[in-house]
Amino acid sequence: MKIHSTQNLNLRQNQQLSNVSENRDFRLKNYSEQVGQDMSDLFKYSSTLTFGHKGPVIRNGKKVIKSAAKKVGEIAEKANPEVKGGAKLSKSSFFNGILDGVGYETLVTAGVAAIACAARAGTIVAIPTKKNKEDNNYAAGQAAASGIIGFITAFVLTAPFKAGADYVMKEMRRNLSAKTLKRLYPHVDLNSIEKDGKRLPIKEWLDTSKNFFIDDMKECERLPKFKNLAEVSDETYKKILKVDVDWPSQKDKSFNDVVLKDGRKLYDVINMDRLGITVEEEGMSECQILLKDINRVYFERFLECAREDKTYWSTLDVKSVYNDAGKVKDFREWKDVKGNQWKLNLDEIGISSPYETAEYRNRISGSKRFDNKDNEYKFVTYQNNGKDGELGTEITNKMVDADRANDGLIKSLTWLPDLLFRVPVAAATVAIIPWVMKNVLHLSKSSDKAKTETKSNIQKETVPEKDKKNAVSFKAKSNIRFLDGVTQFFQKYVLDPIGKFFGNLYGRHLIESEAFYNISQKISKLPGNVTEHMSALGSLITSSVYVHQTLTKKDIEHDRRRTLAINQGLCFVVPTIAAYTVNKAINSWVKKRGYDYSGANHQAIDIAKLEGKKVPISPEKLGKRLKGIRTLASITVFTLIYRYATPVLITPLANMLGDKWNANIAEKKKARLAAEKLAEDKKAA
Repeated sequence: MKIHSTQNLNLRQNQQLSNVSENRDFRLKNYSEQVGQDMSDLFKYSSTLTFGHKGPVIRNGKKVIKSAAKKVGEIAEKANPEVKGGAKLSKSSFFNGILDGVGYETLVTAGVAAIACAARAGTIVAIPTKKNKEDNNYAAGQAAASGIIGFITAFVLTAPFKAGADYVMKEMRRNLSAKTLKRLYPHVDLNSIEKDGKRLPIKEWLDTSKNFFIDDMKECERLPKFKNLAEVSDETYKKILKVDVDWPSQKDKSFNDVVLKDGRKLYDVINMDRLGITVEEEGMSECQILLKDINRVYFERFLECAREDKTYWSTLDVKSVYNDAGKVKDFREWKDVKGNQWKLNLDEIGISSPYETAEYRNRISGSKRFDNKDNEYKFVTYQNNGKDGELGTEITNKMVDADRANDGLIKSLTWLPDLLFRVPVAAATVAIIPWVMKNVLHLSKSSDKAKTETKSNIQKETVPEKDKKNAVSFKAKSNIRFLDGVTQFFQKYVLDPIGKFFGNLYGRHLIESEAFYNISQKISKLPGNVTEHMSALGSLITSSVYVHQTLTKKDIEHDRRRTLAINQGLCFVVPTIAAYTVNKAINSWVKKRGYDYSGANHQAIDIAKLEGKKVPISPEKLGKRLKGIRTLASITVFTLIYRYATPVLITPLANMLGDKWNANIAEKKKARLAAEKLAEDKKAA
């Protein structure tokens, strides 16, 4: 059998088109290569060519198997999958705890800001400046105080509203109006949500495909990355394929000829449920498809490409692959075009086993959809709700758009109170900090003549010796159990009552509001993510308050006020550009860390299921944590740049430029006044 690799992709380069008039030249350009395609394909497979900001996108490019035929070699007894950073993070109770709380975005932002302010205070103390020691200590204390005040106000003013929104989506969601439910979840079957006039629990709802309803619309089923049969361990053969082989005696054989210890041939008994092929396709990323999942239209196109290259796959009769219901038959029933048995070459087949890898890929069939936001074709994925191993509910464009809008809705509900309180909080913070500095931290500027006593260092909070002796020390496991107990108590007796009150007062009304949903939907369609837009908007409001206060201060001369206001404006614009740039630059790295984290968790889940153990984490909780990774990254980037990099690096530079500008203006004013006086003196003479 002839096996193709990725170098076959450009074989049809500059091939003359057929079925097209001689005076018409159609060219598809992909990755700077011209690829000829029969005009009939453009219509047969629909929407083949789409132009957008990324250039033309090929709907059905040439498809070839990416593999290399391998005979039986050294088969390891035990699997030894690569351990990535995501595996360590997935087991960290501290990191997972942070991800569980990231939904409280404003509170997390305030927490990161408090850390940034503490770091800023340390930087001020550690790095010598032209200021005297007292003024440095005052600036450091001011930074620390602003972080503490910001965290307290965020907790008091915004956390209750977030708790209310969460309570609605957790406890009150099933009683939302049918119109709202259909807007939030276009795939829900409204006929399945009630029985005898009463709403059923959400776990009993169905979707329009008659599978169990999943509210996280992008929760798709994922599979371990395929490994060639020659690359997996005996552990996989025994636990996944349920076969026992004396591998040393089978060395150098084709896998089609391998004989089990009981005398049967591997080819005749191997379970095809986890067997598949890896396909390389023009215009698409590498994909892996289980044999039982292959979409017929996709498979027909694949076999057309095989016929063009005259490979062994071209002899397969596609009609023999599918039964009357459109399902893929067992591969041992496949026929060639002459009606004889078509033998699948197991040497080039891959197997999906959690024992071999923690790298996971979406389960697909080869069917595609065009993503309007990203302006490209993507493989259709399926929700993790399939029955008896079948593909679950197809994730459609409508579901993807609704998921983005829902994400925008929840984030808008979370951030709205913070944005509304920004003006009074910013103004109050400016007024409160001097009082905190004087009465709590006992610090003042050296110019404060009324102060009778100053301190040269920020007082560090210490624990008295008697308290140290009585301090309780928890071991790791006891500490985790203790924290879990505290969390459950806090959730039941604090968050739930508050959430119920604010859910009825605030959350439900906005979630039911079609106008507010439409606004959230528009926000979700903006480039980038909602979290970074909200962070930037909040900073804009705060900066505007500071600029206004600076411009209205009577004790600062006019030119100085103007310069300070310009500096404050620049200290919003420059960091915002920097934050968006950095967040975009690290996006691929964050996604990779998320994939590693997801793969490690999915591997643990799959192995637990195979071995009959307790599943370590629910798919729903894992989905929220994965979104939390991206959110946490955006919050960290924006907050550190706004609250640390700006005051430590950008503000001093802006002040220096402002001072030079003021000095230049003063010199010009002095020269102008001198010239005017000289002119008056000459006139008087």
